[in-house]
Amino acid sequence: MAAAVVVAVAGLLALGSPRFSYAHDVIDMPVLALVTGLVIGGALFSLCLVPLITATASQQPDAPTLKRILMLIFAAGLLARLVLLFSEPILEDDYQRYLWDGAVVAQGINPYRTTPADAAKLPATQALGRLAAQSGPVIERINHNHLTTLYPAVAQGAFALAYLIKPWSVVTWRLVLLACDLTTFALVLILLSEVGRSPVWAALYWWHPLVLKELFNSAHMDAIVLPLVMAALLLSIHKRPLWATTALAFAAGAKLWPALLLPLILATLWPDIRTLARAVLIFAALMLLWAWPLATVALEPSSGFVAYFGTWQTNSALFPALQAIMAKVLSVFGVGERVPGLVVRGFIALCVASLSLAVALRPPKDAYETLWRAALVVAAVILLSPAQYPWYSVWIAPLLVFVPLWCFLTLAVTLPLYYLRFYLAAHDVGEQFAAVVVWFIWVPAWAALALEIFWRQRNSAVDPVPPSLMRN
Repeated sequence: MAAAVVVAVAGLLALGSPRFSYAHDVIDMPVLALVTGLVIGGALFSLCLVPLITATASQQPDAPTLKRILMLIFAAGLLARLVLLFSEPILEDDYQRYLWDGAVVAQGINPYRTTPADAAKLPATQALGRLAAQSGPVIERINHNHLTTLYPAVAQGAFALAYLIKPWSVVTWRLVLLACDLTTFALVLILLSEVGRSPVWAALYWWHPLVLKELFNSAHMDAIVLPLVMAALLLSIHKRPLWATTALAFAAGAKLWPALLLPLILATLWPDIRTLARAVLIFAALMLLWAWPLATVALEPSSGFVAYFGTWQTNSALFPALQAIMAKVLSVFGVGERVPGLVVRGFIALCVASLSLAVALRPPKDAYETLWRAALVVAAVILLSPAQYPWYSVWIAPLLVFVPLWCFLTLAVTLPLYYLRFYLAAHDVGEQFAAVVVWFIWVPAWAALALEIFWRQRNSAVDPVPPSLMRN
């Protein structure tokens, strides 16, 4: 029954997706029906699927039964992904940037140098001008087209691969994502074996509704990062620190946040100074290689990196509240209006970096502790980021298999409310999203986190969740 529900939810999403095509104005799209469906799907996942996984895993079925259960889990999750392969991306257009970047990189052109808006003005006698003409509607639909791309070099390589297979094809791009996702699933199964937990827990990732929506309908590139992070953790657990560091550097070359896991990977090397130095050198060399195309353009006003790390803010309740407090504190000094935001960003960065170092003060004693500490760092990045898109929650989804945190199980239910921002904006009441809706998204999650912390302190437990969720 649970498998049928997973496939049915994906099928309904795919069937309804044409109503969200570019042929329709947002005001005519069934956004409320979408949000309702996603919230119900998240509730079924968190309130029904998790207890079912717990019960099934705790029964410790015999080998033939376990094999059938795993085949069912895999088949249902794969079918759900294939159903979404040809769906219309719903209320998301980041994939248009991926398609454009892939074309630019495949032609050997630096994607950080020219904005899509400028490329569209170039004559067809120039390479970028020809690409703009060939792209059809892609270049016109790129969001923030006045900015250059903010995706690092490894991600650019994935975009280019999709272009070389079939230019301008979102289906081909999704196939690249599917290959990455299958690898993540395989690594999750291997790590479950490492920590002695039932492979049934893999359903917590493979059937996660936000993974299905954000990676295989919306086609977000975060699927590229996950197998590299999980590979780095597996290699670290297997005492292969140099390979682990290399995998982590590739993950950070797709999206920067995995770099925060470097201290945890390096913690296993102390006091082997020589190997520690080699690992740091490998990571630094690869990061410099990824940064090379940015060297001459990173600080330009049109840089996507400058805009993202300096001003980007969306779907957060915490960051605007902290910014408002800081603005009041600093108002006596007559500082500019951007300063409070920069100060809060710096404070958040310091907090996350401090946590990244704190979890590495002593080497993890076993595989589970490695995964738990990694989950803690990734959770902090997601919860404290000024930009808190629904697809960012996917970063922790493979780790929920090992540490099913209440906070993120709650977000599976509340994060779909993010899509109300499109409905409210279309009805000229967009300010209500930041004033009201974000609190409905994040207050339950923060309350679940507080309850989790209280439970742990009260029970003096090693694990951060109740035994009912941690049984094999």
